[in-house]
Amino acid sequence: MKILVGNQKSKIITDNPKLFTALQRLYTFQVPGATYSPSYRRRSWDGKKRFISNAGMFRTGLLPRVLDHLKKIECTPEIEYRDKKTNTPDMAHFDSMKYYDYQETLIIKALKEKRGVISAPTGSGKTLIMGGLIKSLGDKKMVILFNSKQLLKQSYDFLKDVCGIENIGLCFGEGYIYGDIILCTVQSIEKIIDTHLETAEVLMVDECHEFCSGKRTLPAIQSFPKAIWRFGFTATIPSEPIKKYALEGALGGAITSVSTKELVDKGKLTKPIIQIIEREYLADGEDIHENYIEIYDKYIVFNKERNNKIKEIVDEIRENGDRSRILILTKSLDHGRALEKLLADGQVQFLEGANSVSERYKNISKFRRHRGASTLIGTKILQTGINIEEITHFINARGMKSEIATIQALGRALRKHESKSIVYVYDFLDKEKYLVTHSKERIKHYKKEGHKIVIL
Repeated sequence: MKILVGNQKSKIITDNPKLFTALQRLYTFQVPGATYSPSYRRRSWDGKKRFISNAGMFRTGLLPRVLDHLKKIECTPEIEYRDKKTNTPDMAHFDSMKYYDYQETLIIKALKEKRGVISAPTGSGKTLIMGGLIKSLGDKKMVILFNSKQLLKQSYDFLKDVCGIENIGLCFGEGYIYGDIILCTVQSIEKIIDTHLETAEVLMVDECHEFCSGKRTLPAIQSFPKAIWRFGFTATIPSEPIKKYALEGALGGAITSVSTKELVDKGKLTKPIIQIIEREYLADGEDIHENYIEIYDKYIVFNKERNNKIKEIVDEIRENGDRSRILILTKSLDHGRALEKLLADGQVQFLEGANSVSERYKNISKFRRHRGASTLIGTKILQTGINIEEITHFINARGMKSEIATIQALGRALRKHESKSIVYVYDFLDKEKYLVTHSKERIKHYKKEGHKIVIL
């Protein structure tokens, strides 16, 4: 067996069809919901996603995984690299910046591997790690992709002002500043096609778990043919195989150094006390045929009993802490507005996707600076990228079962701040159809991160 390795794609060449078929099956998965697809119903598609084609082609980021599988059956293929191999840069650039040991370990591992998904918990200093990589690869043309202009602007300010990185530009809907190192939203990627697509040697992708599916985002990180150095950043690598393999194929395997619990134990993150509020079973038997959206709206979004419990929590926090900072996350705008109305007797700020970046920062500033206890309600825009160290209490009002959504949301509250030594987290043990399974999944995610769970 021989494997031809290219920068973006590689190819398996073998005269053993049984071995190839067995290997291909390992990289073939049934697509969730495929049976509802018109092409599946027409029998023009079998509903499966293949990461190794019938011609033996696969994304190069999967090469270490492929080699590991072959090693298990004592198969050692000949490897032929199509592109010129590059040397690992020296670490002299580290002298000008201070890094924690785990940050330096991640940077060194990434530079050695030349590609990979850097898995660093929220609050671990991801942008500083990014800055260390940029400084070490500073003589190369780079593209750093973001899924939101808010994350882009926040990272641009940090890399420029804190890390002192020069020749850095940005590209998003309302603005463009050229730089050999350019930060770009995926929505504006067309603007850098002529300047960076064919010439960039380095590709970095922030919150890369959000790029592993979709007609626009996944092709973006699979592009840039000369980008030998390819790195993604995330707090949670997808566990679902199709998303995980898509991400790994484009960027490489996981690069890890430290867990959330280790950072808490080291005093780098705030210790959480996670309290799960047990609720009564509210279903009346009439909703057995209702779908998930109907159940979700009925028992979460517009449920008076559940929303009043949230109000009771907020009222109690306000009574016991003048400087408390309470973050509430909701899935829908309707739920956020319902809670805003319910909590209107206190200091409440509500953020939604329609707010401009300036409006968001203005409301966050009010939340931070209010003299008494204050409350911030938000949807997905507050799940990632917002850096508010002052949060003392976090209420996960959304439900949902996603590991990524649960851990990313929790990470909003764990950042260190002089005003707190513990952060209090509240979630619900919902018991209705669909929702009970989702609650159990969230509890599993919290425990997986090493956090202690208290059932109230």
